[in-house]
Amino acid sequence: MTVKKIAICAAQIPFNYGGAEILVEELNKQLRLRGFESEIINIPFKWYPKQQLVNNALVWRMIDLTESNGEKIDRVICTKYPTYAVKHPNKIVWLFHQHRPIYDLFGTKYSDFRDTAEDFAYTQQIKNIDNNTLIEAKKIFTISQNVTNRLKKFNNINSEVLYPPTKYEGKYYNENYGEYIFVAGRLDPLKRLDLMIQAMKYVKSDAKFIIAGKGKYETQLRELVNKFKVQNKVIFKGFVSDEELLKLYANCFAVYFAPKDEDYGFITIEAFKSKKPVITTNDSGGVLEFVENEKNGFIVNNNPREIARRVDYLYDNRDICKKFGQKGYEKVKEILWDKTIEKLTKEY
Repeated sequence: MTVKKIAICAAQIPFNYGGAEILVEELNKQLRLRGFESEIINIPFKWYPKQQLVNNALVWRMIDLTESNGEKIDRVICTKYPTYAVKHPNKIVWLFHQHRPIYDLFGTKYSDFRDTAEDFAYTQQIKNIDNNTLIEAKKIFTISQNVTNRLKKFNNINSEVLYPPTKYEGKYYNENYGEYIFVAGRLDPLKRLDLMIQAMKYVKSDAKFIIAGKGKYETQLRELVNKFKVQNKVIFKGFVSDEELLKLYANCFAVYFAPKDEDYGFITIEAFKSKKPVITTNDSGGVLEFVENEKNGFIVNNNPREIARRVDYLYDNRDICKKFGQKGYEKVKEILWDKTIEKLTKEY
């Protein structure tokens, strides 16, 4: 069977926009560029009250995506919980992540699930949904080895890693190793920008920290800037245009990216495509599939003083920035859309 008409299944929290939404849009664009008829099927996602997590999966289960307007839909590509609950004879999963608060984040400050009978019942329901609907897929890909490892650990389900290319593939460039360390993305507690803001208190060089992006955590981050008295060192750019984003990458001396057990981490790829070193931490998850300590960046403990030392070192040694950045580029240069689309559209 020739795959021609494809439905991309997505779940989005209304008024929230981040890496997953960008990836879904870019996948749709890349499929269409190659002659496929593709459409994003996006259903709003809500995780509270907890019964909504089960209800959301039931909504996907009841949807008929086998045909539309009398024409057959050849394939569905499901992306994250609960989209893969959809029924289709030619279902492919490209797993961004499951509902992490019941898995790897359970018992941490990032999860609202606790060790209670009620929460246990919900976690079992969601795990059953995952176990029973994921295995219906003809093929399961994940966006990183980290996600593959989680799926095997918690659900005993095998998968294949298929790294996502970035939105700006072919547009990254390196102009200069300037006066600032940079990060871009949604301002969220899991991204742990608070560590870097605190580190700026101990930075001895003239390095600045530029943050591009918006999010629910911005107010708290600004309060931390005031608390640590680093108003002259930390700059909030808010949302920036595509052109400005690429320029910010092109002119930083390094990129900071130390999220909590990240699924994948586009920022790592964007930094290396721009030939910039990355400072991360030893629990950053998918980021560690690319960053190699003292080869293309630094992997440190969750210690602001240690982060500050690495910032100062790179600021004072731009030749090392260039060397590390080039090695980072070599690490990610083969992550391209042609290979990705080929794997997502072939017969299994």
